[in-house]
Amino acid sequence: MVMTKKSQSIARRDFLLAATAGTILYPGVSSGETARPPQTSGYEYGLVGPDRSLKPTIDRTFPTPDLANLYETMDWISSENQPRMSFLGSKWSNLEEWKQAARPLFHQHLNYHPTPEPLSAEVISRERRDGFTLEAVKISATAAYSIPGWVLVPNKARRPAPGIIALHDHGGNYLWGHEKIISSPHDPPALTQYRNHFYGRPYAEALARKGYVVLVIDGFYFGSRRLRVEDIDAATAPGDMRPALEELSKIKPNTRAWFSAINHLCGRYEDLTAKTIFAAGATWPGILNWDDRRSVDYLASRPEVDPSRIGCLGLSLGGLRTDYLAAADPRIKVACSVGWMTEFRAQLRNYLRNHTWMVYIPGLNGSLDLPDQAAMIAPGAFMVQHCLRDGLYPHEGQRASVKKLGEIYAKAGIPERFSGRFYDYGHSFRPDMQDDAFAWIERWI
Repeated sequence: MVMTKKSQSIARRDFLLAATAGTILYPGVSSGETARPPQTSGYEYGLVGPDRSLKPTIDRTFPTPDLANLYETMDWISSENQPRMSFLGSKWSNLEEWKQAARPLFHQHLNYHPTPEPLSAEVISRERRDGFTLEAVKISATAAYSIPGWVLVPNKARRPAPGIIALHDHGGNYLWGHEKIISSPHDPPALTQYRNHFYGRPYAEALARKGYVVLVIDGFYFGSRRLRVEDIDAATAPGDMRPALEELSKIKPNTRAWFSAINHLCGRYEDLTAKTIFAAGATWPGILNWDDRRSVDYLASRPEVDPSRIGCLGLSLGGLRTDYLAAADPRIKVACSVGWMTEFRAQLRNYLRNHTWMVYIPGLNGSLDLPDQAAMIAPGAFMVQHCLRDGLYPHEGQRASVKKLGEIYAKAGIPERFSGRFYDYGHSFRPDMQDDAFAWIERWI
């Protein structure tokens, strides 16, 4: 497939806007193309071309840094803040001692520690599906909110069964959360297009049919928890938001144009939402991660679930939530992070433009970079899946992060418990990637 400059520049939000407008733009490969990884362990995978090199298949060169003359200062600051607490440092030889020092620091920087309500859940609905039962539940969380969740309980599974936290993506699509990976007979065409493009199937259902009890929640700011921009008074809104809010008020709800307008405004309001979260004394990753850990509380409490056999996985923001959940919660025994693993310094020049405010944990990178954080799952097993046509990360950041994770696991004496794989796709979690992730989970859970 020949990639044009125009197609190379298409990002997740551009696809979303195109899909909701009735046009699909494909930055990656077509649904008929496949690329299977070699079935070996370790961190060097060559999946492109007859020489199986790791050369990326899109041009990611930029003539100038995004911050022009300020970039050199930013890069220097980053060089002064390289991770001092990496397990690869000479100070550390014992994995458990390192985690005892690193994990509290991780939690501290998340800066969100609400008092939890007593754990309970209200079953809102129950529906028999092909191979599983789908329960909609409301999970107790804090005095301010509960967490909407959907539990997929397999019809035929040895009890207690392993449990999986499946984490939905961002994708510039705020209208839907769990719906991205769980289907419904009433899905609008725009949602079906979105799911087919990034996933190829509702993979939470595939996991349930394999015998896992699967929990999917709506992350903060998505689905039933999104910002209701349609309720904002356009006349008194921030000035730069008023034209879009006024236009939204004229659009018929639940149409493609309305979907697109809602997602566009929610994206623009991320800046103000992030400022408000910081001013309130928390971090956006802190909120997401606390809720994901609360999901583990609930999943582990289910009578159908073996609490000693819990894993997690997700694409994009779901991959980052996987990284952070693996770092924060020792109950996670196996994880697969798809499409969100890099070294943050590599992102500075031209790649922070691609990402949401939901990513950043202020002040943490001087102690632990993202691979160091995710490695706290060890000795639990960790898989990273990268897409070589993914324009959201520099290839050197992708490869360096996988190399570092491999070195951490090797130093810990358990190299077989880490796997890094590269696929010749655009940003996605396609069925063959899912099959590899499911096999990894089955091996180690």
